[in-house]
Amino acid sequence: MVHPMRRAIALVLALCCVLAPVALAAPASRPPDGARVSSAAPVTPATETTSYLRITPDSLETAAYNGATIDVSGTLALETQQLDGRFQQEVLRQRLSDTESVTARHEQIETTAARIDERIAALHDRQATTITAYNNGSLSGQAFLRDLARIGAAAGRLETAVEQLQRRAESVPQSTIDGTSVINWAQNRQFELAPFGGPVRDRVTTALRGENTVPVDADVPSGVARVGSTREERLEPLWVYAETTADGVVLATVDDGQYYREAYLPSERNTTAGSVENNTDVRNRRAMLYPWAENNSGSKGQRNVQQVGISRFRFSHDHGRLTAYLDQSTSQVFVEHQQKTLTRLPTAAPVTTTAANRRLVVNRTHPTGPLEVLLTTESGKRLDGTVTIENRTVGETGPDGRLWTVAPRGNATVTVRVNGSIMRVETSVAVTTNGTALVAPTSP
Repeated sequence: MVHPMRRAIALVLALCCVLAPVALAAPASRPPDGARVSSAAPVTPATETTSYLRITPDSLETAAYNGATIDVSGTLALETQQLDGRFQQEVLRQRLSDTESVTARHEQIETTAARIDERIAALHDRQATTITAYNNGSLSGQAFLRDLARIGAAAGRLETAVEQLQRRAESVPQSTIDGTSVINWAQNRQFELAPFGGPVRDRVTTALRGENTVPVDADVPSGVARVGSTREERLEPLWVYAETTADGVVLATVDDGQYYREAYLPSERNTTAGSVENNTDVRNRRAMLYPWAENNSGSKGQRNVQQVGISRFRFSHDHGRLTAYLDQSTSQVFVEHQQKTLTRLPTAAPVTTTAANRRLVVNRTHPTGPLEVLLTTESGKRLDGTVTIENRTVGETGPDGRLWTVAPRGNATVTVRVNGSIMRVETSVAVTTNGTALVAPTSP
């Protein structure tokens, strides 16, 4: 999860992980006077970095570390779906080529667009069903991640289908879909598909295909079957920290030196509140919700789509990238994607303990944010130890004595086992002191 990853030659192999959810709590956050109670709030962490879309404690259903690893049936399902998507695109191309009637081509475009809309609606239902099943315990953590990856793959195929339909329609004079231009229709559908993909689901898909491997010391026996062309590679699960509401999900992971986070909270589109009606309103709102990103991004972009009532804004900053989707009628962000480079991130004041000539240092950012564990001797020599957080083993510090993982909510117990001994740090990951989404960053 943390070490440099290399692609393996994935053979038929399945590794089952025990994935019991870990229930965690967090202190409540009080909304400002006159504000509605939301299931989400982009909050500003104590460290100088971007705000993040957070589930409020009252809306939290589950919080757990889950593992994703090579899954033969899951991979086959993903590949089958991709082949089906390419087949459907070829069918559309052939049907439009087989007729010279402009009227018939218009009908074919409208029919294809209607099918795409039906499948987008089906994705909404499918994701809601998946989250409900996970929340009530009828779906395991590994199956939950697998199903979300499949939904993301299906959304990717629909995005491609939308692009293909737009290109095909360009060759048909005066094409429209439901009375709107094909270009506008395509843009609207791309925005509607945003909640079903994200950087974490992309990494889960990679893990399902067996493409996440880590080095294995030659003198340490591997506890699992290996994949790859050399003895130095074996399969490791990708650990994903997941939080859910009744219908929403937040996923976060660390992989190959990067931190990835995605959030989808559909309840933020089903409430009543003030609205943003123009570019200036949206720009002011994004600056209010993401003050650090607004003030520290070298590149910023914004697009409003009135027909579906969604605004998308993007930031490119020194730590990485952020994309958010805002509902224009509620003024709330309901989708957020983030990627950050771990070596560039600031951390709060470290929590340190020493014992038997060993030093354990924990560097924090924010709940569901990156958490660094550093294990050394008191003289500074790096040590390799196994790291457990809230009774879940999340990785090893490795030869450089360092492991980046994802922090849970609230108080957390970080345990490291090294050479038969145990070191433990108990700390609050919620190092921020601000109580609303609108408070400026504070010093740790």
